[in-house]
Amino acid sequence: FINALRGVHDNDTGAAPTGQKETTTEPKMYKYPDKDTVTISELPGLGSSQHLDFNCYDFFIILSSGRFKKKHFLLAIEIQKKNKKFYFVRAKVDRDLNWAKRWKKCCYNENQTLEKLRNDCVVSLRKGVIESPQVFLISSWNLNKFDFGKMLEVLEGDLPDLKRRAFLLALPNFTVSIIEKKKAVIMDEIWKVGGLSAASAVVPIPGLSIACDITLLVCTVSSYRTHFGLDEDSLGRLAKRVGKTAEQLRSVVSSTLGQQVSNDIIRQELTKTSGMKVLLSKVLTYLPFVGQVAAAVVSYNTINSMLNTAVEEMAEDAKRVLAKSLLVE
Repeated sequence: FINALRGVHDNDTGAAPTGQKETTTEPKMYKYPDKDTVTISELPGLGSSQHLDFNCYDFFIILSSGRFKKKHFLLAIEIQKKNKKFYFVRAKVDRDLNWAKRWKKCCYNENQTLEKLRNDCVVSLRKGVIESPQVFLISSWNLNKFDFGKMLEVLEGDLPDLKRRAFLLALPNFTVSIIEKKKAVIMDEIWKVGGLSAASAVVPIPGLSIACDITLLVCTVSSYRTHFGLDEDSLGRLAKRVGKTAEQLRSVVSSTLGQQVSNDIIRQELTKTSGMKVLLSKVLTYLPFVGQVAAAVVSYNTINSMLNTAVEEMAEDAKRVLAKSLLVE
């Protein structure tokens, strides 16, 4: 489950160990790939919870691959006392469906089976004095099915703004909704990059504006590429998880900056976006006062236009990669 949330394969370096035996006696932290500030911790059971600092965590996920038991209720009550949010996740739902299909061949209905499973979980949790339990049915082997996407949206929505942004951008692109939310967050911040570019353009030193812009843009666009899962590491992890090759996934990435980011490519995209405006910006930098302000305005508009286009195109690339990863070939 932890590996699935982080978008890594069970055999990847840094993956959480898998197995049947519960051996967690101390909290163990797992970082998201390419996002060190976002972590998931595997915590020990109820017997060790009294030693936990609950304030270290934003929310808790109580996971079970079978019926929720008394130990789960007691743990939830302890978390509730600390005024922390918690969620119940019923894992390995695909296994339950296979069993139901085997025993109810003539009258099997997947939706009805899932609804019964969910209701059974809610009823048992309410008996355990959990008033309004949030229950999600998932399968770590079929993340595009059941409640996995819904669970991520709830987790993200319950976080405060700054942590919500970090969590969202760290998430692998499990759903189109996640990609769209990432696009909205990134586009909402583009003006900051344009502002930095414009500020540097005011300084009347030959080449400073464009040189500074290029350095800033390479870093910025590279981060966008990572957020949308288009960099080599992200494609490699996804390919391994879905049983495809990175080349197969990369084949549907069509935008220039989605494929590669470099100084030369950024310069080409700036030129394509503004035509002679980039050259004009360099010339105007030598002119005092009005010329400097005009250069800053040209720089600001050029940067904003190019970044908006890049984000739009990369988001579409990410959607195609997601669709390709789910395609059975």
